[in-house]
Amino acid sequence: MTSQVLPATDQPAAAPLLRAAANAAVAWSVLFGVFHIYWALGGSLGLGDGAQVKAGLTGGMLAYDLMVAVLCFVGAWVAQELGRAPAARPLFPRWMFLTMAWTATIALVARGGIGIADDILRSTDILTNGLSGLTVQDVYGEPHPSAYTMWSMRIVDGFFVLGGLLFGTALRGHLRLAGKAR
Repeated sequence: MTSQVLPATDQPAAAPLLRAAANAAVAWSVLFGVFHIYWALGGSLGLGDGAQVKAGLTGGMLAYDLMVAVLCFVGAWVAQELGRAPAARPLFPRWMFLTMAWTATIALVARGGIGIADDILRSTDILTNGLSGLTVQDVYGEPHPSAYTMWSMRIVDGFFVLGGLLFGTALRGHLRLAGKAR
């Protein structure tokens, strides 16, 4: 299959927004990947100051952080590809590339959105165990976590939603351009 590039006259409105969303998704992915490496190395900025953070990183969390860092860097590549004109992908079939983009979009929005909803329900005592069935003690390792810990987790949940929206915006722009190319 050969690459198809749309003439410049077919792209003026969608292409700049598409590139901006894709570039923002790349930046989001790289930043989150770097944070996961930082956390894997023992850093705690952004995780709060609770007992679980002070206890240090376990082997399982080290593996988790490193795996997520790799996924973030793969996500950066996917986001970069979303910003390009629709064309044949030499490394992966189109369906596989789009599956990765859709998975990033849905998983990030769901993870962040569920975390936000869980926290709101638990914090307002509408559901004392939130959506997850976990108490504050279960989630944070202590019954009364600091405001820094609570807000750190809320910011992380929001960051997940932001990433999903960036991927979704880039994906939508990419699909629009692909539709025009046909």
